[in-house]
Amino acid sequence: MKVCVIGGGNIGTALVCHIKKTRGDARVSLLTRRPEAFSEAIRCNETERGVSYSIKPDCISSDPREAASGADIVFIALPHFAVEDAFGSISPFVSENAFIGVIPGYGGCEFFFEKYFGRSRSLFGFQRVPFITRLEEYGREVNILSWKPFSVVSAQYPARTDAACELIESCGLKTQKAANFLSVALTPTNPILHTSRIYELFGKYPRDHVYASREKLYVGWSDLASETLFAMDRELHELLDSIPELDTSAIRPLSEHYESQTVTELNRKINGIPSFQGIYAPMVGLPDGSGYTVDTDSRLFTEDFPFGLAIIKADCELCGISTPTMDKVLKWYSDFTGKNWFVNGEFRGSDLALTGIPQRYGVTAREALLSYYL
Repeated sequence: MKVCVIGGGNIGTALVCHIKKTRGDARVSLLTRRPEAFSEAIRCNETERGVSYSIKPDCISSDPREAASGADIVFIALPHFAVEDAFGSISPFVSENAFIGVIPGYGGCEFFFEKYFGRSRSLFGFQRVPFITRLEEYGREVNILSWKPFSVVSAQYPARTDAACELIESCGLKTQKAANFLSVALTPTNPILHTSRIYELFGKYPRDHVYASREKLYVGWSDLASETLFAMDRELHELLDSIPELDTSAIRPLSEHYESQTVTELNRKINGIPSFQGIYAPMVGLPDGSGYTVDTDSRLFTEDFPFGLAIIKADCELCGISTPTMDKVLKWYSDFTGKNWFVNGEFRGSDLALTGIPQRYGVTAREALLSYYL
């Protein structure tokens, strides 16, 4: 078996290590922009399991021909704005019946997959990342902090989900099948979780405000973030309730996922998750050491809003669902960052190409949207 992992960040590095450890007989390649930064052997520390090991990928390269040729399965662990370029780069080289996966699977990849791969190859996506990871040293050492018992997975063509899960499990990752790809595309992980907290953290001040200290992303989570999260999650589930044609039972309300029915319970839950403790908000220090400003180039800004929350809102729009809280948060984002793609509650403007909404790909009606998941 030939496996290609795309992306040399936290998740990509951990996947290469775990898959090669699990399937020593497989050819495991890493496609990254910075192959020169990687050591020949990468150390992986699975902290909860008390296991550390070193592996040598069969190939670490920036050349898609070298890394992806003949790949049977591809895992893409990139910012969602980079996924389409990754599709284009590997499409001439993967095997004729390859499975190409995006982790996590939201971001609008289903709207342009066939442009690069036709119907002979198969798209799959994970609802959530299979573990939380942190690089100890880029290209050399990675820590896996929190394993999920399984990953919910679906292929875009539902009849191929069984085969996708078999391949993924052969790589050492446990799966649970979802009924359709919409159950992956609309799972409210980072698109609602992160955007609620970013809105709470930075919504009180202008973009150039100087903060005395660097805030943590989850520690300090309080009422406004929880209220926003619950409200946007309710709007999402109004959308799901309006689509009886599809089984979306795999998308659990976030109140269930976090076992919290009230704002107070959710505050306590988020603040207490051990693997969240050391994660900082997107901020950068000023050169003179006088404080910190918001880093709007962070993935929490460039991905979770335009390739996350915006897509949920766009689907609601196509299905006639009102979203006052999503609208409020997206308007704040547009005003705060100066991005011109959500104007007076509508998706229009010169920066619309910086989003992953289905309308960008000519999907302008409910029936056309659902056709991607049936």
